[in-house]
Amino acid sequence: MKSTKIQRRLGLGSIAALGLAASLGLVACSSGGGTTGEGDENGGEVSLVIASWGDPFTSATMEFLAEPFMAETGYDVQIVDAPGKYVASLEAQNQANNVEWDLLDSTSAPDAYIAYDKGLVQKMPDDVKKRILEALPEDAVTDFGITWSILGYTTACNADAVTVCPQNTTEMFDTETFPGSRTSISTSPLVNLSLAEIASGVDPAELANHEIDMDRAFAKLEDFKAAGGTWWNSGDQYMQILSTNEVDMGIGYSGRSYAISDEMGNLEIHWDQGLYNPGFWNVVEGSENSDAAWEFVEWIATHPEAAANWGQALGYSVPNPESFDYIDADVAKTLADYPENRELLGGMNFNWYVENYQDINDRWQEFLRG
Repeated sequence: MKSTKIQRRLGLGSIAALGLAASLGLVACSSGGGTTGEGDENGGEVSLVIASWGDPFTSATMEFLAEPFMAETGYDVQIVDAPGKYVASLEAQNQANNVEWDLLDSTSAPDAYIAYDKGLVQKMPDDVKKRILEALPEDAVTDFGITWSILGYTTACNADAVTVCPQNTTEMFDTETFPGSRTSISTSPLVNLSLAEIASGVDPAELANHEIDMDRAFAKLEDFKAAGGTWWNSGDQYMQILSTNEVDMGIGYSGRSYAISDEMGNLEIHWDQGLYNPGFWNVVEGSENSDAAWEFVEWIATHPEAAANWGQALGYSVPNPESFDYIDADVAKTLADYPENRELLGGMNFNWYVENYQDINDRWQEFLRG
């Protein structure tokens, strides 16, 4: 049974109220997606721990996904906040021989590939993958998880603070023609290197298979950094430094940009020459509840209305095409998978990043310190 389509983007304060309604509706209307149960194979109560990004992510995941899943299965789900620290935290947990998490919510794509290469997240069981592929497009399913929280790295500019705003990535890196203080993400070297390559003339359509010229890219980034401005390390910080006029412009998550555009009044957001960046749901290697954790991933993949509620609340795309039946048209236009936006975005060469991970990150830390 489908409920009435959502008629507007949710304010962040509306998450809890609609989440309760979504939970009740999904319990009544759900069909399939998992085995109901109250215990694990050892007879104990199943309690899943999800690592997430902090509010509003954490609240949305709990209200729209975890609560209806718990209502169907009888499992318990808890969420802990670990924004931008999945790989480092899992490495520390492994070193201490104390794996504390079962699932990762919206792992950024570079981190997901690195985590799988390091053996920190599990390979998806073949039977689970087969069933999920009946609901999701093939490019939304990898050996280690499903895409989720799909965003665009877009340019954003406070038009009240500058004479003219850049309209694309190349112009954002042109600090002489478009002066003003700038920001970008401090925790993802691949994003910044990829954008710097676009600004150097690499076609966004070729970027996913392009081996980055690090000398050239870092030279571009040095010019960008010289324009001044705080580099953000969380979505909350990105929103804060833009909305409080700490910076004039920058590169950030599409959903977070739209979330503050109403209060800022004159924030220009441009998709041209941006980056397509999927997050992932992953199951942690070493989880004692891996069967139940994969059950949760499968539940998410096969419940398009729940996914739509989550995606619309936060302004991020979700992988099930049927989810767009529940997303208001005005909100759909702000999502990375909206056709007119998707065609403007380049991909990233995640395999190149994995192969060069240590060199890239050593140089990146030196760049940030310099």
